[in-house]
Amino acid sequence: MHFKQLSPTIAIMAKTRSQTIGRWIFASLVASITLFNALGFEHWSYGEVIIWSFIALLSWHLLFARRRIQFDLERQLITIKVSSLYPLTQQVIPINHIAAFQIRQRLGQPHGYDLLIVMDTQIEPLKFQYGNLPQIKKLGQALSQFCAIPLLSDKNRERAR
Repeated sequence: MHFKQLSPTIAIMAKTRSQTIGRWIFASLVASITLFNALGFEHWSYGEVIIWSFIALLSWHLLFARRRIQFDLERQLITIKVSSLYPLTQQVIPINHIAAFQIRQRLGQPHGYDLLIVMDTQIEPLKFQYGNLPQIKKLGQALSQFCAIPLLSDKNRERAR
């Protein structure tokens, strides 16, 4: 996902075009295979039909799954909505309770990094996004500048010890 500022007070995080196209291609392929196999279901056992139904359901959700993140500086809110064909969850994070954004290396993954939200009201930071270091640094810097919140990295934390 990449950060996109729509106005001085509104920004969103959206999927890249390649992510969207890749998801559509994969889900369409699985849906086509499922449809092709559905033509021969009269010869299949109930267990096999249930398995293919489950695969079709997962491909359907993969095709329509959407994660939308909106940053609203006027209302001081970060709103994260996850939906498929229907709303799945919504999380609202007050920007004024964010102490910092933090970049931390993922445990057991030498090239994986998390972008965390450090809240002033919670002990454990919230996991926000993951990816490789250049991608997470770029996103962290954009969020830090837009929200006027400091960005911490593992090196900053190690120096503080």
